Amino acid sequence: MQKHILLVEDEPHLAFNMELNLREEGYEVSLATNGDEALKVYAEKGPFSLIILDVMMPGKNGLQVAQEIRVNDKTTGILMLTARASESDIILGLELGADDYMTKPFSLQELLLRVRRMADRSELFRPQAKEPGKSEKIRFEDVSWDPRTFELTSRQGNFVLTALEAKVLREFLEHPGEVLSRQHLLSQVWGLNGNVETRTVDNFIMRLRKFFEVDPSKPQILLSMRGRGYKFCATLEKDE
Repeated sequence: MQKHILLVEDEPHLAFNMELNLREEGYEVSLATNGDEALKVYAEKGPFSLIILDVMMPGKNGLQVAQEIRVNDKTTGILMLTARASESDIILGLELGADDYMTKPFSLQELLLRVRRMADRSELFRPQAKEPGKSEKIRFEDVSWDPRTFELTSRQGNFVLTALEAKVLREFLEHPGEVLSRQHLLSQVWGLNGNVETRTVDNFIMRLRKFFEVDPSKPQILLSMRGRGYKFCATLEKDE
């Protein structure tokens, strides 16, 4: 089945080149040139395998669009394109629901690689419907997480994780007590290999901690190992 991408970009030349190359890669592409149009196209032509979303646009900006989409859609991957490379802007984008970001200008080759990985992941990690009377929740500390539905409950509240948040958490749960390097996470979660210079992993870990750490600035479960990566430190329990 042909994967369908929503491309939201207001720069005509860039939008044309991106759409052309995405179609040459075999994707169906729907184009929007501003935030309001993006939400209209999303509602009328979805579901999508991936949304490529520029931050700075007329009308509603990309951050507002991502936030509105995430109210009811936790699965579709969102790749943000931004000309603003400040860490605070990037963190805000991730907190509002983006799964990854690229800073303009970027290479077409890297864009297509990320698109391929994210579109595949969105299809693979859609939540499954609950089966009556059956529970496979994973518990650690005061946290309960259902890997089928992505529902997580902690002292911080009740959440439904996005597909990428669920995959990051699952990677740590499958390697409790092990130090996972940034390169490991980039490869296993984002599907990126080689020496990729990105703060995506660090920023995403900060986002994940807010779901279950009592004080995210002083984590007790998902620890930073200076110069090495991150380690999940909690005892796991699984419902039978």
